[in-house]
Amino acid sequence: MFKTLRIASIALALAVAAGAVYAFAMRPHPVFAPTEVRADRLHINALAQAGRRLVAVGEAGHVLYSDDGGQRWRDAEVAQQPGSTLTQLSFSDALHGLAVGHDGVVLRTEDGGAHWRRTAFDAEHTDPLLDVAAGADGAAIAVGSFGRFLVSRDGGEHWQTAATPPAIADGHANALVRGAGGRVLLVGEAGLLQRSADGGATWEKLALPYQGSLFGGLALADGAWLVFGMRGHVFRSEDFGASWQPVDTGLPTSYFGGVQLRDGRVVLVGQGGAIVRSDDGGRHFRIHRVGGRASLAAVLEAAPGRLLVAGEAGIAHEAL
Repeated sequence: MFKTLRIASIALALAVAAGAVYAFAMRPHPVFAPTEVRADRLHINALAQAGRRLVAVGEAGHVLYSDDGGQRWRDAEVAQQPGSTLTQLSFSDALHGLAVGHDGVVLRTEDGGAHWRRTAFDAEHTDPLLDVAAGADGAAIAVGSFGRFLVSRDGGEHWQTAATPPAIADGHANALVRGAGGRVLLVGEAGLLQRSADGGATWEKLALPYQGSLFGGLALADGAWLVFGMRGHVFRSEDFGASWQPVDTGLPTSYFGGVQLRDGRVVLVGQGGAIVRSDDGGRHFRIHRVGGRASLAAVLEAAPGRLLVAGEAGIAHEAL
């Protein structure tokens, strides 16, 4: 009997020892599926396309990406995430992109938006950067409030404060509109409008028949340009901003984002969930949808005839 008890005790001790060895042994971490996030519950400020991938940025430094046309979204990994709200992003190709936001933060990705790291941050000056333009040649520009104007020559790895374009030393530069051949428009508050024909190296002040704020613009496939802003003001130019014609959209609402679809149609989105569209290259618009409290800040074409819109109520699909 005592021999049996002794054998049982030894077996129990060995089992406990084996369990301890297993518990503390090095072994591979379990593989979990990437966590999906509720993209309809975040305030999203901007959308962009990186190859076939869709990327979104917004409140509290969130960066989301989707590989299935916006059906499911995942949180990107961001190193040294300061939690600063992100305002805009830009990709130079399917892999390389930049995102900017409050506290002068700049994030950089080299894998199409799945992983990001911080390359600029200014905890002492919380004024936001409001837009960024990433060029295929490594040149990049970031602009923002109170005349903030930064340039990079190595794809956003390092940034320097540049000479501010004329007339925006104290103003807010809201958006950069990139066209072909290094042509860029810069728009902002109080009718601010500048153009550059050399990728942002030099700038020229333009006249616009409107002195209110402009929030964005589009370089259209036919060579024309659109700019849009407060209270429904939209203007179209066929000579790179030398002259402008006002465009009636049918709504006295502010517009914050726009896109030209693959079939040539133009869509603008804005305050109160407004969506307007043009079938003739931005010469005339008609109302697609209006109403609601949540404003829209960005729009992309998710698939032919289907939009992806984003704003205060997150990301949603919209059929045209």
